[in-house]
Amino acid sequence: MAQEKTKYCHNCGSMIPYYDKYCPACNAQQPNLPGMEPLKTGRGKKVWIAVVLSLLVTGLGQLYLGAHRRAIAFFGGTLITGAVLSIGLTQEQVMGFGVIMALISAYDAYQMAIKQISG
Repeated sequence: MAQEKTKYCHNCGSMIPYYDKYCPACNAQQPNLPGMEPLKTGRGKKVWIAVVLSLLVTGLGQLYLGAHRRAIAFFGGTLITGAVLSIGLTQEQVMGFGVIMALISAYDAYQMAIKQISG
């Protein structure tokens, strides 16, 4: 039974498949191996889908792109901060905060998707 080769991500230290071009945990580009092409290139994801998903639910575009920790940070951070802000602010102000976070998440997803495609 053959065992799949793995390596450590140079950015976050996660154990990833040996030929992956991007780390599934932190989305950092991995160095190319001499004389070998990576099996996964990340070119299968569409930029507009990542942006629309992030506009619908903060962090969903990051999840689509494979950046699970970043997605949790966006979603959880927005949820917790919104709950704390709701103590002293009106509902309209808290909703405004949510819209701003969705726009920031969409921009981040756009940047990540462009980086993956051009990588």
